[in-house]
Amino acid sequence: MSKIGLVLEGGSFRGIFTAGVLDSLLDHHISFPYVVGVSAGSGNAVNFIAGQRGRTKKVITHENADAYYGLGTLKTNGKVLDLDQMLAYEPMPLDFDKFFASDVESEFVAVNCQSGEAEYLSDDGTKESLLSICKASCSVPLMCAPVKIGDKAYLDGSIVDSIPYERAFMKGCDKVVVIQTRKAGEAPTDYSKMKLLLNVCYHTTYPKVAEVMVKRRYNYEKQMNRLEELVSDGKAIIIRPEVGSIGHFENDDEKINAFYQHGYELMESNMDKLQEFMKS
Repeated sequence: MSKIGLVLEGGSFRGIFTAGVLDSLLDHHISFPYVVGVSAGSGNAVNFIAGQRGRTKKVITHENADAYYGLGTLKTNGKVLDLDQMLAYEPMPLDFDKFFASDVESEFVAVNCQSGEAEYLSDDGTKESLLSICKASCSVPLMCAPVKIGDKAYLDGSIVDSIPYERAFMKGCDKVVVIQTRKAGEAPTDYSKMKLLLNVCYHTTYPKVAEVMVKRRYNYEKQMNRLEELVSDGKAIIIRPEVGSIGHFENDDEKINAFYQHGYELMESNMDKLQEFMKS
């Protein structure tokens, strides 16, 4: 029987699309032995493994988001994006017991600021470790400070490995289900147009980060070309939006909820295709 991995792309609030997809999978009791998430995909991964249907949607929806994103948080604690509040989200706390009781192998992608290389982090079985790793994976460059874990500093893993399907194969998966947050042809942020800002923010302390960020779009295109080959070979299936994406930090409730619903309905309409892929 094939070992199938679940690969979750990031995309800030665009992760609401992934939330819709995963809630559909939970409704159909579909699970995976291995899950790897990057950036917003990490938050989605944790909630999916814990079986908390609807949690990601509640965290991302704008009426709750003003507590941890925007000018208010900037004035309060000097952060544009407060990941501590976002990950904790007290109205519907993460079910740590259920997450740790799961036999799913999970990894979360973050970039080592010193080396500029992606690392695939796993928790040590404690709440503190899991939250630190997720926070590191979600630390959007230029908006969040690097997260310290031990003697290392980390930023958002999508800087280097936006779609970590190769990692899933390295971990023994035969096939992968990839959930993306951009429709076909949509490109990620082009950091090469921000060289001056990158140099100001990172050149002195983390020069490797500035270097890899400039190459991000080029590497993303290479990843996508290889992923399409895997789809043709029957080793991968992609679930991604068929409509234009919302903004990274969308503030229109209607658009956010519609993007979630699009993810849910798209997965429902592709359920037979997915189940056939998983059985073959």
